[in-house]
Amino acid sequence: MNEFRAALKNGEVAKAMSPIASDKDRRRKVEKGLTGLLIPRAERRTSNQRREERYRGIVDRATLTFRGKTLLAKVVNISESGLMIEASIEPRIAEEIRIEFDGFEPLTGIVRWVRDGRIGLDLGEGAISLG
Repeated sequence: MNEFRAALKNGEVAKAMSPIASDKDRRRKVEKGLTGLLIPRAERRTSNQRREERYRGIVDRATLTFRGKTLLAKVVNISESGLMIEASIEPRIAEEIRIEFDGFEPLTGIVRWVRDGRIGLDLGEGAISLG
């Protein structure tokens, strides 16, 4: 703020009013958002921060559609609102992945975390009925 005030006092209005970033730079940052970032988790959980129970062995695998390609993934665990998979893909945080289980309607999951070949997908509250 002091630099701005000093520029106004010295009659350097053009300098004081010049944008910090061009419109092109601002658009690029907005378009990219979080989907352009791969944010690895630096710390391990120290407590169970989960809202609901995770189940293993209910489903062994799922068919994913990711960036136009179809592949099989191992399902590590599943809950009513998400699942953890093992796959050889590297999605970005907030990227969408289509998930299909044999005999069920396809679901869309949003990537919440990626770590060591495992991916956490949020399917939304109550997307899967396990009861």
